[in-house]
Amino acid sequence: MKISIFGLGYVGVVTSAILARNNQVVGVDVNPVKVDLINKGNSPIIETDVDKLIKDGVENNNLKATTDSKEAILDSDLSVVCVGTPSNQDGSHNLNYLDKVLSEISDLIKEKDSYHLVVIRSTSPPGTTEEMIEKYFKNLNVGICFNPEFLREGSAVKDYINPPYIVIACNDDKSIELMKEFYKEVDSELLITSFKEAEILKIVSNVFHALKIVFGNEIGRFCESYGIDGRNVMDLICKDKKLNISEKYLKPGFAYGGSCLPKDLKSFLYLTKQKDVCLPLIGNISLSNEAQINAAINKIQSHNKKSVSFLGLSFKPGTDDLRESPYVRLVEHFIGKGYSVKIYDPNVSLAKLMGANKEYLEREIPHISQLLYEDMDDVMDSEILVINHNFDIKSNIQDKKYLVDLS
Repeated sequence: MKISIFGLGYVGVVTSAILARNNQVVGVDVNPVKVDLINKGNSPIIETDVDKLIKDGVENNNLKATTDSKEAILDSDLSVVCVGTPSNQDGSHNLNYLDKVLSEISDLIKEKDSYHLVVIRSTSPPGTTEEMIEKYFKNLNVGICFNPEFLREGSAVKDYINPPYIVIACNDDKSIELMKEFYKEVDSELLITSFKEAEILKIVSNVFHALKIVFGNEIGRFCESYGIDGRNVMDLICKDKKLNISEKYLKPGFAYGGSCLPKDLKSFLYLTKQKDVCLPLIGNISLSNEAQINAAINKIQSHNKKSVSFLGLSFKPGTDDLRESPYVRLVEHFIGKGYSVKIYDPNVSLAKLMGANKEYLEREIPHISQLLYEDMDDVMDSEILVINHNFDIKSNIQDKKYLVDLS
């Protein structure tokens, strides 16, 4: 393939160096120093294996660099945009470089008769690509793809060649086929998604990485205060691939509850106070959990109706445990607000409730027996249906019902 790379920063240089192994690549940058370095077979960045790849690419006449955008566009079939999107003072992405390059590419593509694919790899907020299509590429013979990069400094070449997956969002089928060709030498699953999902994926991934680093460091500080080796503790945590390092507990849903998580979190925070250890992230977990409950309350109240049925009451599906159930919190709130409330949960039966569960029920909602129904059909007449567990109610829903899915 004939490929032009716009922006010879970190991502652009790594991408150019790797693609030049088997493609004709021209790198484009406004900085003549970077252009000159690459044309002499030298890397403008320090990164494992990149210097050799650039040297080989130049010597094999597969790689060159230029400041001339027109030359690059007219002599390529596919352009990869890797310009920087640094932070503004308010924290937002500065899209000036991206906007300028896409405007320039758009004008140059108008001089071509052949189809041209533009691949955007610059990190940008959701909605950016669609805005750029509308602004610069509408009615042009062009494909647009957003393809987030997940390169780590120090291991970028390995990350590019062996990624966890490849994510693309394209505006037409031809773009998808060209991207498959583009990545034919990379042995990884190719996932096709929407522009906004692909854009936010990179940002969310980095937020998650930051979260993990801070969590690990907070556990380290806590363990150190008790004379425990925090690295050993986290090594043991990471060995559990079934729950700890897995997709479990990482899907959007509703607040946590039950007898274990709230209890042990409170105990952990008590221990931190004993040693006067500051753990802001862990210390605010319960605050975030409360925000999730409040968001659900606001969502239900926003419909301005006064009858609501809750399908599911226990703290999670497959159990009758009501202790610290966030759904009990919801029921409490709406009873207190004068709503007509009905509840259906086949696992919660007054005849079977015993011990701590029965005590909790009687303490939190003593008149629960008047709200529980054994037949789902008996609760389907409420104006609002709140799905707390994974119940199949499609056949029971009428068009005028308001459905709030918290499962």
